[in-house]
Amino acid sequence: MTGKISFQTQPRNRLMRTGILIGAALLSAVTSVAAFAHDGATGVVKERMDSMKIIGKQVKMMVPILNGELPYDPAKVELAAIKISSHAGSAFTELFPSESTDTPSEASPEIWEKWDAFSQLSDELAMNADMLKTIAAKDVASGSGDAGQFNDAFRNVLQTCKSCHQQFRSD
Repeated sequence: MTGKISFQTQPRNRLMRTGILIGAALLSAVTSVAAFAHDGATGVVKERMDSMKIIGKQVKMMVPILNGELPYDPAKVELAAIKISSHAGSAFTELFPSESTDTPSEASPEIWEKWDAFSQLSDELAMNADMLKTIAAKDVASGSGDAGQFNDAFRNVLQTCKSCHQQFRSD
């Protein structure tokens, strides 16, 4: 992954949009189910589950905006992006000390086998969340309610989450 953020300038590809929305719905459902999975978690496993819960809550708040079900509120998006960013990058990877797979952890052992790829995705999440925050802050300052750039930036966040879960999450 190059870590570059791309903004689509052509009409949205319906299949891609559907896939991302399905991914967002799955992430939302997983976050809801994860609340039950946290029972019995202790130590660093609980800390990272709590961190993922915070990220998931922010994502869940923004999905209806992406779907056009709620109006774009750049101030709320900015705060959500700040929360995601603060739980990504090294703040996130620090919650994965070697072989911390105690039950009820959903972390795949591949995290430690492919640490560089895992770390890169965590950094990419931080970068994408920072871009989302920058866009929202600019929209707050200008009074813009145009969700175009939000949609593209938020899709990048969702895609990073989806990539990481597909590669590094045990079900």
